[in-house]
Amino acid sequence: MILTQNSGIIMGPVSRLLGLIFNAIYTLFNGMGVESIALSIVVFTVLIRLILFPFTLKQTRSSKIQNYLRPEFNKIAKKYKGKKDQESMLAQQKETRELQEKYGIKMTQGCLTSILQFPVFIGLYNVIQNIPAYVPKVKAMYEPIASEIMRTDKGYNIITQFVEDNKITRIASKLTEFASSTDATSGDGLKSFNSVIDILYRCNDDLLTKLSDTFTANPEVGRLIGESKNQIEAINHFIFGINLSEEPGFKLSPALIIPIAAFICQFLSMLVVPMNETGDPQQDAQMKSMRRSMYFMPFMSLFITIKAPAGLGIYWAVSALMGFLITVGINFYYDHIDMDKLVEKQMAKAAKDIEKRKASGKKTFMERMSESMMGQTEEQETKETNKSMNKFGNMNLKNFESEVDTTEEADSIDDSSDNNSSASAPKKGSLADKANAVKRFNDTGVK
Repeated sequence: MILTQNSGIIMGPVSRLLGLIFNAIYTLFNGMGVESIALSIVVFTVLIRLILFPFTLKQTRSSKIQNYLRPEFNKIAKKYKGKKDQESMLAQQKETRELQEKYGIKMTQGCLTSILQFPVFIGLYNVIQNIPAYVPKVKAMYEPIASEIMRTDKGYNIITQFVEDNKITRIASKLTEFASSTDATSGDGLKSFNSVIDILYRCNDDLLTKLSDTFTANPEVGRLIGESKNQIEAINHFIFGINLSEEPGFKLSPALIIPIAAFICQFLSMLVVPMNETGDPQQDAQMKSMRRSMYFMPFMSLFITIKAPAGLGIYWAVSALMGFLITVGINFYYDHIDMDKLVEKQMAKAAKDIEKRKASGKKTFMERMSESMMGQTEEQETKETNKSMNKFGNMNLKNFESEVDTTEEADSIDDSSDNNSSASAPKKGSLADKANAVKRFNDTGVK
């Protein structure tokens, strides 16, 4: 069911963990008398970015050190300039990798930061899409209304028609059938109860009013909606009356502020991310590919936040803004420190890491990838050598067979000539046959 928490093997635990953090933040503000999901999302986003800060710091430090050591990388690039053979390219990659290891530069740190953010984004999407499933205080606001709907005669038919008429997305196929006699504490009853709460959470102010008018068979539903409406509006509304559970869509409305803000913040965040060349053709090609994908990110942010709930758009926009501010601050810090001391400190740390790795026998990801490439190259060369040898052998065999065929053909012609000159061929093994053989040998020798 949509309302129930994510039960996936990977995203289930991630979503539950983020749900616990989000619930703690919401409960904290609720205790202060501030009931706002939007404020909880902003604080939650800042907290997540601070947790990921060490990874961002390491990524930027590696980029700054590599940029500072540009002359040494350029020497390697100059040494192998114009050499396009496989052996030279592998040697250049090896020297570049050794130089990076010497100074503790890790090219995979930027990817790691992005990879860590992805499950956080998906987990938060589950939480925001299903706030009542992760925040008990929010669920409690909808429980009286859901219970009364389930007690209504033919309530399932009424709520199903309401969902279809108003095109409440991702709900119609998830709604579980129930009757007025259904016990909400049973297994099927609990699924029905959660389905109704999920429908209520997806309703904005106008839809709640319309739902109240729809349940004429049970006026108590309308009365409970009227009593809870102000509190629901307070927790779900953002500036300019934006409802956090709604998608901004492609219509002109104040909610478009969120996708536009996400686009701008993502674009600014992309501009300040350092992207340096290494001198290694393979790594540089990967970095350029990453750079091109980064240019696509702002547009992806715009599209996703238009089609996603406004609450998720707030997370995306605030996260991108935080990323921009953090990167600017880190860049400013590294631009005003003694890089020589930083490099010396980094070299000492890298030397210890190399010693530990050698002692344990472990290899880095780049080493394993390089060895795999070397193995593939050697295997390819072996196959080509074997193929050439087989081809050469086949050519010699064909030549040999051709020579045999030519000799047999010549003998056949001589035999045919002898047959024409005499009425009958000499008997094999006879004196005449031996004389003819000697004649053929002498004739061949003369030629």
